[in-house]
Amino acid sequence: MNNISQLIYLLGGTGLVAKKLKIKPSAVSNWRKLNKIPKNKLNAILSLSSQNNINTDDFLPNHNLDDFDFKILLIISGGIASYKSLEIIRLIKKANIDLDVVMTESAQRFITPLLVTSLNEKKCYTDLFSVEDESKMNHIMLARRPDLILVAPATANIMAKLANGIADDLASTILLASFSQIILAPSMNPVMWSNLATQENYKKLLERGIGFIAPDVGDMACGESGTGRFPAPKVIFDKIISNIITRKNIANQFKNVSIVITAGPTIENIDPVRFVSNRSSGKQGFAIASELSRRGAKVTLISGPVNIPFPKCANVIQVMTAHEMFEKTISQLPTDILICCAAVSDWKFVPKASATKKIDNKNKIKKTNEELLFKTIKNPDILSSIAKSKLRPNLVIGFAAETDNIIENAKSKLVSKEIDLIIANDVGENKVFGQDSNKVFFIDKNNCEEWAEQSKNAVASNLADKINKIFNTADI
Repeated sequence: MNNISQLIYLLGGTGLVAKKLKIKPSAVSNWRKLNKIPKNKLNAILSLSSQNNINTDDFLPNHNLDDFDFKILLIISGGIASYKSLEIIRLIKKANIDLDVVMTESAQRFITPLLVTSLNEKKCYTDLFSVEDESKMNHIMLARRPDLILVAPATANIMAKLANGIADDLASTILLASFSQIILAPSMNPVMWSNLATQENYKKLLERGIGFIAPDVGDMACGESGTGRFPAPKVIFDKIISNIITRKNIANQFKNVSIVITAGPTIENIDPVRFVSNRSSGKQGFAIASELSRRGAKVTLISGPVNIPFPKCANVIQVMTAHEMFEKTISQLPTDILICCAAVSDWKFVPKASATKKIDNKNKIKKTNEELLFKTIKNPDILSSIAKSKLRPNLVIGFAAETDNIIENAKSKLVSKEIDLIIANDVGENKVFGQDSNKVFFIDKNNCEEWAEQSKNAVASNLADKINKIFNTADI
């Protein structure tokens, strides 16, 4: 039987729990009387219990996730703590969460795939070059199917592979080919954990939005002591459940909300061989599209040519030129929200006729000793045109890539284009293009917030939170 009163007592009592959760003590007293914790506070209680190393199995019911279709992929890498992953499998199975398991070759030195298969009651995947599995492209299926990938234990080796783009086995290939949220639970010798190479990989992965469950401090199997001990399986499980509950709470945050997002560069041909473009990678726009889709929005992503995988969203439209992007964006109206992340080419460059002959840019322009002059033709301003149109979305957000006077220039663009919000960043010396992190200013008509440098996924998440608050306030 659930005993919420006993759990509250172990957490420090009514007053302390209320203080830590920043709620009234009377609310916690009601939980004790009703022997029930509200769903919107379950996440906080699980987190508090994990911090205090309290096993909630005896106090809380099986986590109510039956109505939430969530899939986890567990990757077990080779380390002395590999056997503890069996308890993680047991806990996940007990919560009725759909689970697949992948083992690295070194993990199989500690536990067998047969043991995992028996416990999970499903095939355990081990080999990238399995004829049976790869005839069905299982490495792609395993990469795309899960909502969350948990690597536990995560060795220094698999961290290094992920940080440096190495894909030489099934586990590392899946990690590089996935759009899913990834969480690592490191376990290794304390000296390995503190090694500069490991710490640089750790920082690099954090900047890319990879989550971590920090290793514990304590005695290790090797006889040494320090930071690197594998966290208790129950602690890992509770953090995963906390993550799932958070995901569940926001899964329908933007239900029935249509959003159009432009991303990436556009290119303008000079002739069939040459063109003018910019350095935009599309990463920030893709991260925003992925995040808002995850929160239930119907997202249409209109992208220029990029070299990154397309995110999961309702609709993806690929374009090349600014004019194509303008037409495709207009075709998606009306929509509730427009987010213009794309770095649109402001001009077309048209070769002018030389003194001796007319230039035909439908064929390759031959190099001569004469100077080649260009005239510019202005491309349509997608953001301004839509913001000032009769089909204006309820919320219009722009991006400003600046090299100087960042805030002033962004505010000027906000006013002149008549948009609601603008995200500004410093692109001088190519600080942002192609990178996995971003440092931005969030600007509206009244305020300017400076956001610390963070992963582009984190920027996307924070922007989604802001949009949600605006929707709730404005009741759009």
